Amino acid sequence: MNIVVTGASSGIGKAFCELILNSKKDVKILGVGRNEVALNELKLKYEGRFDYVIADLSKLDDAYRVVDEVGKRLGHVDVLLNNAGFGLYRDVLSHQDEEIISLLNVNLVTPYILTRELVKYMDAGSSVVNVLTAGIYVLMLKLPIYGASKLALYYITEALRRELRDKGIRVISVFPGIVNTEFHRRAGLKEIRGGIPAEVVAKAILKALESGRKEVYVPWYLRILKIVGPKLFPFT
Repeated sequence: MNIVVTGASSGIGKAFCELILNSKKDVKILGVGRNEVALNELKLKYEGRFDYVIADLSKLDDAYRVVDEVGKRLGHVDVLLNNAGFGLYRDVLSHQDEEIISLLNVNLVTPYILTRELVKYMDAGSSVVNVLTAGIYVLMLKLPIYGASKLALYYITEALRRELRDKGIRVISVFPGIVNTEFHRRAGLKEIRGGIPAEVVAKAILKALESGRKEVYVPWYLRILKIVGPKLFPFT
C-alpha cells in the first residue's frame, strides 16, 4: 500500500504515519513537510518504508514538485491524505495579502492540485482523505480565514466524492474538533488548554479507511454540528 501524507512531520500527519507503519507491514509512505529533522527521524525509524519530500505547500511550485516526486518514487497511490493545515489567530481585516494567499494555498489550492494530479496514479479502491475541521459548522471568530478556507475545501470535497464515485475512488472527510498540536502555537496562540490528542484523530482516519466510512467526526458527538451548525453560530 502506497500512501502520500502532507503535514507528515508533526501533529495528525505524523501520528497517522507512525500508527499505520506500526500496525501494517505492507505500507510505504511518502511524507511531505517542512521539518526535515522530524521527517528524517521517521525515515531512520522506518527504514525503507518511509521517505519524504521537503516542501512548502504555500508555494504552488512545491505542490507540483511533490506530484513529480510521487510519480518517480511511488508510481502508484492507494491513499492520499491531505492533512497539512495553516491558520492565524487574527481578525479578518488583520490579515495581510501574502498571509491570505499562503493560507488559501495550503488549505485549499494545494489539496486540490494534489488530488487532481495524483488520482491519475489511483485505481478503484483507492482513497482521498481530506482533513477539514468541525469548525466549518460554526463561525470561528478567532480563525476566520482558516475557517473560510476549510469551508471551501469541504464544498470541493463533497463535489469530488460524486465525481470520483464512478472510478471507484473513495473520498473521506475528517472533521476534528480542537486538536492539541503545534498548529495553534504556529497560528499565534500562546497556550492551548485541552484538545484531543493527534493520535485519536489518526486512529479515526485509519478506522475509516478500513471500514469505508465517508465522514469522520472526532470526537464523534461533533456530528450534531452538521444538523445545527450550518447557521454558523459564533464561536470564540
